[in-house]
Parts: sequence; structure tokens; C-alpha cells
Amino acid sequence: MTLHHLYGKIWMAGVFSIACFITACKKDFLDQKKLSAIDETAVYQDSTRSLGVINSLYANLGISFNPRRFSNTGLDAACDESEPLPDPASFTYKISSGGINPNNADKGLWGTTFQMVRIANIFLKNKDSIPVAPETRDYWTGQVRFLRAWYIFTLLKHYGGIPLIGDKIYGDNDKIDVPRSSYEDCIKYLTAELDAAAAALPTSYRSGDVNQLRVTRGSALAVKARMLLYAASPLVNSGPRGDDPEHLLTFPAADPQRWKLAADAAKAVIDLGVYSLYTASSTPLYTFFLQNTPQTEHVLVYWQPWTTANNFYIEASANPTSRGGMNGWAGVKYFPTQELVDEFDMSNGLRITDPASGYPGIGDDMYKNRDPRLTYTVHYNGSIRLLGNFGDQRVNTYTGVIPTGNAAATSASLDGIYTSTGTLTGYFRYKMCNGGGGELYRPWVVMRYAEVLLNAAEATNEYAGPTADVYDWLKLIRSRAGITPGANNMYGLKQGMTKDEMREAIRHERRVELAFEEHRFWDVRRWKIAPQTENAETHGMEITRAANGSFSYRVITIRKHVFTDAMYFWPIPQSELTKSPALKQTPGY
Repeated sequence: MTLHHLYGKIWMAGVFSIACFITACKKDFLDQKKLSAIDETAVYQDSTRSLGVINSLYANLGISFNPRRFSNTGLDAACDESEPLPDPASFTYKISSGGINPNNADKGLWGTTFQMVRIANIFLKNKDSIPVAPETRDYWTGQVRFLRAWYIFTLLKHYGGIPLIGDKIYGDNDKIDVPRSSYEDCIKYLTAELDAAAAALPTSYRSGDVNQLRVTRGSALAVKARMLLYAASPLVNSGPRGDDPEHLLTFPAADPQRWKLAADAAKAVIDLGVYSLYTASSTPLYTFFLQNTPQTEHVLVYWQPWTTANNFYIEASANPTSRGGMNGWAGVKYFPTQELVDEFDMSNGLRITDPASGYPGIGDDMYKNRDPRLTYTVHYNGSIRLLGNFGDQRVNTYTGVIPTGNAAATSASLDGIYTSTGTLTGYFRYKMCNGGGGELYRPWVVMRYAEVLLNAAEATNEYAGPTADVYDWLKLIRSRAGITPGANNMYGLKQGMTKDEMREAIRHERRVELAFEEHRFWDVRRWKIAPQTENAETHGMEITRAANGSFSYRVITIRKHVFTDAMYFWPIPQSELTKSPALKQTPGY
């Protein structure tokens, strides 16, 4: 039996044995779980059942990251990264149309994360009863404290300050009416919790342990670094808001020292010396998203149970119809924008807007000699992909005169723009997809080392300017991507950049390297540039084929997005405010 088969069996056994924890716990924060003392005692006097509790906490680790979170779309379809189908009922479409309010707000994240916090608190209350060795108990406790902090941080980035209940477990007859804590108090609490978790967790996965594919010290420190980066960013670190006297959404005063805290936290992860960028030369870039064993770039990963039948979860929403998209538009739900495609440099590292880059302009050669990450992130017209018995064939996204013949020649009738089953923007997502077409076991890579380097670069630049370390971290990422070093070994980066120039270079690198990894949606908000990036039109590429086989090209407008200042954070569902009068709605709603 493989490690993954064994892990899956233990996970399923754990879920079954603690069914009372899950089925009796309803969907929102204020609902109370009915669990008898006898049942609780039985769970925590059994080590296997106790392990099952931990496994249940891992199961929702990717709730915010999930690319099928909202009707087969994720948050990339709620910003300028990709465009969802024009469905006004879709939540991502509502977000980017400015139509979210407390009455139609998503309830899933609020309810599920508080449910996970409650399960964690019950575990921590009973941890000393678990019949395992002290070192195992400490290891399990470190995981639970990390996971509780992860869920609270997930709430924080969505809503701002949230009710901090600490270790409190509410009983059936308790009145639950807890006010929101300030943003600053939430950061202080989470910093302490993540530090405590880090101290209890191993530096590396424990060899031979069935639970080795879990969080480590680096996971906890990396999440703290991301959280402190968010906390240092302009959205919350620019002084108080007039409509937020309780500082739910900001610190009471701006403090540039917060950038140093974020920089030091990211550097602590780097200094562990256990992570590196994936550079296997025998496989394409980003293959580590598809590999079922730990990789040096993995920092925070959810290893799905082997038996989980959801390993096609990205492909079902992103694949071209000719390559297995589920029932045409019933499955393919979102499409990369021209805005994202234009961010990818030429292979010499220069922006396509730079006259020295060699970019030929819109036309037959516009995708040639680009940053290799473009090919591994987006399927554009002419991209090569396996097509069943026909072998590797082009993905055709054009309209116009479609030739007759076999499926390899006529795939534009399925995938082409303006067809009923084709692309909306002229592009399909490819990143994290299995190019072979079948299902495979693979993890959710929620955090990876490239992000840690970019977090360190951003925070260091904001605090100390474009130091040598900042340049080195960016060059590591661009070198791994396949950008040529150039005569000066700068990989297209400008020498002697100012802080402002380096800031834009880092933001550009994040958009390219971390595309479709749940960063762009939050980055444009924490940088406070969403009024420019989100209150704007999105575009696509219309390619028309003539009868003689030649192509013409035109940038097209997809639709206008809407953004208001209230949308920097999410509204708390009205049903929660009704149940808990002490809760105050997010300012702006």
C-alpha cells in the first residue's frame, strides 16, 4: 500500500469516526453543535479518532483558494485575471459587476471557517486526554493551532476584523453575541498563534510518518509572512478611515515599520534552508503542481485523500472543449483576459511595450519568443496539446472559415471564439492542468517558495529600497522561468531601479508568476489599485481565419467591471448580523 493510499484510508476512517463533529455542526457561525460529553470523551480517548479530527480540519484548507469555489469558478474570475461566463447569477460575476451586498453575500466561507475554529477548539480542550506520546501530542497540537490560525486569517482577508473567540467553546444554552475585534488585535493574535505553531512543528516532513505530508514550521512562518505583508500594505496601513472608528479595516495609524516585520518574517522562511525553486530540467515548468510527492517548492500543500474523486477539478472548468471540457460551457466557466496575456514579457525579459523587446506587435508571431511562462499558463491560438489518438495538435481558438476534416483540423468549431462551446476571450487556462487529458492524483499547492521570495522582495523594497537581495530574489524566479540572462545577467531587469520602479517590477512579477493562484484578487485590493484595475474593461483576442488560411487579429472588449471602495472587503451575511446584534457590518455596506 502506498503512503497516499494509507493516508486516504486513515482520513476516511477519521471522518467516519467523528461524524458527530461534522453532521451536527451546522453551516453558520452562530449555530451550536450538540455533542454529548460521552461522545467527546470517546473521540479523544482514541488516538485514531483524534487523528481523524485533525484530518477533518485539513479538508477545508483550500476553501478560499479553490478554483471551483463559485459555480466552477474561483476568485481569478472576479478580477482582471480571467473572465467568467456572462451569468448574472454567478457569484464571481456579481463581484466584478459590483452587485454584492449583505443579503446576497456568500455564506459558505463565514460558516465553514468558524466551524473549523470550533472543531480546533474542541481538540485543544481535549488534547491532554489523547493516548499518544508527548512529542506526538505536541506535533498534533501544533498542526491544530496552525490550522485554526489559517482559517482566522482567511476570514481576516475577506472581512477585516472578525470576532476573536480564542479557545472559547459555546454550549447549547450559551448566548453567542460577540463583537468584531479590531484589525490590529486580529494581527496580534494570529502572530502569536502562528509563532506558537511554528515552535511545535518540525522543520521538514517527518520521514516514514503516515502524516508526513502535512504542515511544517516553514508553513506556519510563511503564512505569518504573508499575513504581515498584507498588514503592511496600503489598504490597512495608511491611517484610519473616517467610517471605521473601531478600526475593523485599518490600523489606528500608518507605520512603515510593518514592512520590516513582513520582510523579516519572509526572510526567516528563506533562512530555514529547506525550500528551493523547482528546476527539474526533464519536465516542463510548473510540473510540481501535478506531482504526487513533496517538492522543494511546496510550502503549504493539501494532500487530498487518494480516493477523492475530484482530481479533475481544474480541468473541468478550464479545458478547451476539444480536450475534455465538460459538456461545453456547462463545464468551461472562465477564460484568461488579454490583460493577463499582455503581462508576459518577451523571452529576453523586456516588456512587450518596450521598443527594445523585439515584440512584433499583434499578428501571427505575437506569441513567439515570449516568457516561457505564457505557454505554461495560457492556451492561445496555436498552442500544442494532446488530442486523443491524433496526438499533439494545435488548440484552435479562431473564428471565420473553419476547414473541413478530422477533429485535429476542425477543433475551432468547438473551441473557437463565438462558438457555443468555445472561448469567450480567445484564450483558455492551462496552468495546473494535466495536458494528457486524464485524471491524476495531485495536491493543492496553496503556498509555494516563489511566493515567499516575492513576499520578501516586496516587503524589503518597501522598507529598505531595491537591495541586492531584492534583485537576487527576482532573478532567481526569472531565471527558473527560462528568461535569458542577457549580457549583464539581469534577466531583463533594469539596473539601478528606484523604489517606485522596483515596486512596479515586483508587482508585475507577481502577476505573471502567481497567475491563477488566488493572488491577483487580493493584491489589487491590498495595494489599493483596484479602482484602476477593476473599474475597467476586460479584453480578449479575436482571430479570424480567411478561406486562404491567413489570419487577421483584433482586440475586443469583453465587458466593463465595476468596483467601489466598499468592495475592498466583503459584507458579513445579513443572516449573521440578525443572529448576533453585537456584530457590526463591514463599513461601506
